[in-house]
Amino acid sequence: EPISVVPNRHLERQRCPLIVGIRGGTRALSCGTGPEPRLHLQDVGLLELFSGDKDRATPFTFYKTFGGSTHTFEAAAFPGLFLSTAPGPGEELALAPPPAATAFYLRRK
Repeated sequence: EPISVVPNRHLERQRCPLIVGIRGGTRALSCGTGPEPRLHLQDVGLLELFSGDKDRATPFTFYKTFGGSTHTFEAAAFPGLFLSTAPGPGEELALAPPPAATAFYLRRK
C-alpha cells in the first residue's frame, strides 16, 4: 500500500522527521506512548498531526535516513529503534535496533 508522509515541524529538520500514514493520510503509524514500543495504525489524519502539538505528533514520527538508494526509519519516541520487516510470514512490522533495521526502497508517485 502506498504511504503518505508529512514533516513533523516541531523536531530537528536536519534529521528529516516524518509523520507516516496510509490510506491517503487518514491513518497514521504510531509506536505508542507506553514504556515499550507498540506499532499500530490509528485513525488520525496526517494533516491533523502536522498542525497539532509536538507531544501528540512524536509517537507518529520517524526520522528518515537516506543511505544510497534505501531509507531507514528511526522512531522519534524510541531512539535507536527502527522500522523492520516482519520476523516471519503473516507477522506484523516491528521496531528493532540495528542491524535488524530494514532498509526500504521508496518510489515517489
